[in-house]
Amino acid sequence: MDPTMFSQYLYKMALVTALYAAPPLLIATGVGFIIALFQALTQIQDQMLPQAVKLLAVGLSLLYLGAQLSRPLVDLTVEVFRDFPYLVQ
Repeated sequence: MDPTMFSQYLYKMALVTALYAAPPLLIATGVGFIIALFQALTQIQDQMLPQAVKLLAVGLSLLYLGAQLSRPLVDLTVEVFRDFPYLVQ
């Protein structure tokens, strides 16, 4: 395997990882901001509330978007295993 092909696979893997992680992270950030704003307005000092709500939001987002998000990961895995005999020559 030449360095160009190796760097191409690393780039693809990093891109797939970023695409898989972005929606739950954005949802957790948005939910965290809304909960923090709510806590600031009502002066609630509970630390468990934002964590529980973010955990629930991320879990639901992965449940809802899991199939769509995992498709590029499965495609890349199939591509790597398909090209494996050519990569090790």
